[in-house]
Amino acid sequence: MNFHTVWLSCGVVRAEMEELRRRGLINGELLFLDSMLHMDPPRLEATLTAVLEQNTGMPGCLVLVYGDCSARMLDLVHRFRVGRVNVINCAQLLLGRDRYRQLMLEEAFMVLPEWAQRWEHIMKSELGLTKAVAHDLMGDNRGVLVYLDSGLVPVPEQYLVEFSAYSGLPWRVETVTLDCMLATLLEAQVVAKAWAGQEAEVQYEK
Repeated sequence: MNFHTVWLSCGVVRAEMEELRRRGLINGELLFLDSMLHMDPPRLEATLTAVLEQNTGMPGCLVLVYGDCSARMLDLVHRFRVGRVNVINCAQLLLGRDRYRQLMLEEAFMVLPEWAQRWEHIMKSELGLTKAVAHDLMGDNRGVLVYLDSGLVPVPEQYLVEFSAYSGLPWRVETVTLDCMLATLLEAQVVAKAWAGQEAEVQYEK
């Protein structure tokens, strides 16, 4: 049984999702929410709930391209019977579990392309961290900034230099492919299709 797939995704991986669809490796409809919603988990959860309610009863299946970004993410999965990528966050989505674990042991602070350009707003406006506080906080908890380069946009070196100076951490680039991300997306799609198949059978029996 074929199902139209809706991918409800954080905008932080918009370029990667669009590239996978452009290559024909995933298909369906792409819906994106502003990545800044991560800074307010209750608001993110409310927004996701509203979008999921709008899609309830629609033909096809839905996949959440979100990690553990709000306290009740799994509740949303079971309530609305949707698929979800099995990752902690979007950095792990790009890196895969093993490489993500290695970088965490290295105390890396991982920077995705969209957030590299928004680092100043995040640090100053969203988190309220002055340069001195950022130096102390990040110096105590992290060892290096690692920019995850999927090759879809130029490496924003100037932003990374500025972020490095503000945080007091050195920076480097980690090249990533879309292979891990694709595999995780397709696994989640299988689950979403299974949910949708069960719903279709119930409707047919009625």
